[in-house]
Amino acid sequence: MKTFKWKIILFFISILILYLIFIHDMSLKNNYIFPSYYRSFVQGFKNKFYSDQDIKVPGVLNQSRKFLILTYTNFSNGWRLPFKASSVCSFDTSNFKITYNKKQLHRSDVVIFNSRDMPPMQELERINNMRRNSQLWIYFTMESIHNNPGVNHIDKYFNATATFGVDTDIPFPYRYHKKLSKVKNINKDYFLNKTRMVAWVVSNCKINARNKLALKLISYGVDIEVSGKCAKKFPKRFFSKCQGRPCYADLRDFKFYFAAENSLCDGYITEKYWRTGLNFDLIPIVLGGSNYSDPRLAIPGSYIDAMSFDSPKTLADYILNVSSNSTKYNSFFEWKKHWKLGGYSYFCTLCSKLENGISFRTNPLLKTMNRSKCSRPQKKFNIWIKKS
Repeated sequence: MKTFKWKIILFFISILILYLIFIHDMSLKNNYIFPSYYRSFVQGFKNKFYSDQDIKVPGVLNQSRKFLILTYTNFSNGWRLPFKASSVCSFDTSNFKITYNKKQLHRSDVVIFNSRDMPPMQELERINNMRRNSQLWIYFTMESIHNNPGVNHIDKYFNATATFGVDTDIPFPYRYHKKLSKVKNINKDYFLNKTRMVAWVVSNCKINARNKLALKLISYGVDIEVSGKCAKKFPKRFFSKCQGRPCYADLRDFKFYFAAENSLCDGYITEKYWRTGLNFDLIPIVLGGSNYSDPRLAIPGSYIDAMSFDSPKTLADYILNVSSNSTKYNSFFEWKKHWKLGGYSYFCTLCSKLENGISFRTNPLLKTMNRSKCSRPQKKFNIWIKKS
């Protein structure tokens, strides 16, 4: 009798497990809400008894229906994340819709969180427990790793990253650039009428690395004029017509722009290079932790990379040489014949990546947001700046 009773119990347990597996698979196909604690149990059971390989999560894109993308958090100052639907994409994006309405969370296929405005852990855990198994959570940041909040405690919630780096799932650089298929015919003397040497507009005075380099270059005869809140720390200042922001009216007489990043981190290249330098026809003198020779990160031949020189002294000598040689100076603008600068087509990039399929990663932040990407360049700079 006891044996029969146990057989009945085991039979119903087996039926229950098979039912859970069925619901789990249906949740993947039809996007039913399937709480994470059930999902973990069923996934573990299937891994143990059905296969020793990872269970493949279906691709994000399903051409048969529209996809809803929820930006769950805004920027810290209340601005919305830059994923506004765009009509300039080179492909059809009608299947993708952006929403900022958190009430659409359970209907959303993709949820984007901004690192600087991350919900509290309790809220993350709550919404994670009710998320669909096929719902993609993307960690978005444009901040350097050095200035970004820690990620170890939230890594488990995310499946993909969207950052400025090249090792991210969805690359969102500070500016897009593309190699031209046909060489442009440009005949312009960029050296003409430029009578001043280096401009620098800076408001954050606490970044020691760039302050040290600027003062060293000045000591070696490089004329750097500074505008912004930190100008009083330097011997030569200029008045900004644009209220502390770099603009053409301020910079058109200068030959170079000191494009020093506020963090020396791998892959972190901001508007200091992309906008201020390249937009206003100056040569950016870049100081950062990136490999600027990687054409995915910067345009070849468009900049002077400070730490590629043996010492600050050899860098200063080179700047002085270029500043007095019109031929050499103009050579830094040859890139304009071969490259095209784009705008902020983040929506297009996001849709394109989703259309091609994104793998759901486990613990994606530990690699992409690894703090060694900042500590290594900083150590390199600390050694380099002491050289004469």
